[in-house]
Amino acid sequence: MDSLCYDLPGMSPVGLGLIALLNTPGATVKQIAVQAELDPAIFGNIVGCANSPAYTGLNKSTDILASLLRLGQREVRRIVFQVVLRGAFHHESQPISTILRRIWLQSLATNVSMHKLTAAASESFALDQEEARFAECLGLLHNIGYLVLLANFPHRFLDFFSRHEDLPLPVFFDQEQRWFHPHDHFSCGRAVLEVWNFPRSFSEIVAGYKEPTGEFRGSHPRLHGMLRLSRHAISMTEYAFHPVQPDGFWVEGAELPDGQPDFSTLIPDVRQSVQHVEASFS
Repeated sequence: MDSLCYDLPGMSPVGLGLIALLNTPGATVKQIAVQAELDPAIFGNIVGCANSPAYTGLNKSTDILASLLRLGQREVRRIVFQVVLRGAFHHESQPISTILRRIWLQSLATNVSMHKLTAAASESFALDQEEARFAECLGLLHNIGYLVLLANFPHRFLDFFSRHEDLPLPVFFDQEQRWFHPHDHFSCGRAVLEVWNFPRSFSEIVAGYKEPTGEFRGSHPRLHGMLRLSRHAISMTEYAFHPVQPDGFWVEGAELPDGQPDFSTLIPDVRQSVQHVEASFS
């Protein structure tokens, strides 16, 4: 993997620096504030969220430090990753940009679904402190390896998706491995997250999220299972990038929580949240 370039177009140096800072133990709110002020989009979204109706009763402020303290680090992480990553899923080539747009919406919807599932079945998922911290951005990042493939193999990237995107999901993953051998978006995702200072335990999930529940040997099987269950939920929506998926592919080997998630209420909620996030960028 050392031969690959991890300089992903569309990701600002300020945003990458902020991601690294958020992954640094002991980073202070003041350090985060200084970095966030350097990117107008990040600054605006943090302050805007802090002044949103969710925080009614508090005085409005344009002070970044006060906004960070008001929101808390988990909410700040969510905002930063959304702003930084959304810009990366865009390309000057319209055909490639269309593909990236679909991948981004699937990633965003998966991330939203994880939040909803955690809230709906908190006892079943009972995440520890580290798992809860990274659950905030796992959905957004689990497909990040596609950007690494694009940065390193732009012509092969478009050709691959043009030829293979309608294949059933397991076959699609197999063909991807052959097309970019010895790379695929799983291994590339793990590599770039390690470059960004994510802990190895988190990168393991990104590298192995196609593995059925029960076969995953990483440090956080619950988080791995949550990601797959979220992908299962998204397969029922228009945000599923791969339209052809075998029944039960994402919940293979999984023990669903008692009284399985009510997807009839979850799916509309996810749709509304995704639309809200996207509207905030308009």
